[in-house]
Amino acid sequence: MNYFTGLALGVSAGRQLHGLFRDKGFQLIHAVPGRRRYQHDALLQDAELALRLENQLPKLPGLTKIRFTPETGTLLLEYTCTDYYIDALIQYLEQVIKIPPAHARYGKLGADIRRCFRRMNQEIFATTNRNLDLRTLLALSFIFWGGSKMWTMGHRPTGPQMIWWAYSLLKGRS
Repeated sequence: MNYFTGLALGVSAGRQLHGLFRDKGFQLIHAVPGRRRYQHDALLQDAELALRLENQLPKLPGLTKIRFTPETGTLLLEYTCTDYYIDALIQYLEQVIKIPPAHARYGKLGADIRRCFRRMNQEIFATTNRNLDLRTLLALSFIFWGGSKMWTMGHRPTGPQMIWWAYSLLKGRS
């Protein structure tokens, strides 16, 4: 494998890892007594997912209005029940959203692997007091592994490879 093939493979793997950890779930963006609005990135521009969630909603007494808006990626809830039931409903929807539809690009095994890595990432993040996550640990291990190969075996990166690394490190930073 040449450097460019390895580089392309690394960039592709990095994008996939980034996608695994990007999901923040339902985020409460507005709340007044009896009314809450949540935002979820997966709902954004996905009318199919919104319809699937609507069809799988449990019947809760005291829930007066539920409206998914795929254009904004939001969920509006109006209710007369206690906040406990609304929190339980959101947790349920979090689980439903992670289940791939029947025609998904990946099957149950893929979903299980994603959930496992997401859980592992959350565990590492909590254990290290929000200082490290799985992506950072992988990056550090690659730095140490590459550094040891450079010093012990005399492997040196090429000029274009170093420029690409610099670009990749700076990309996405504001």
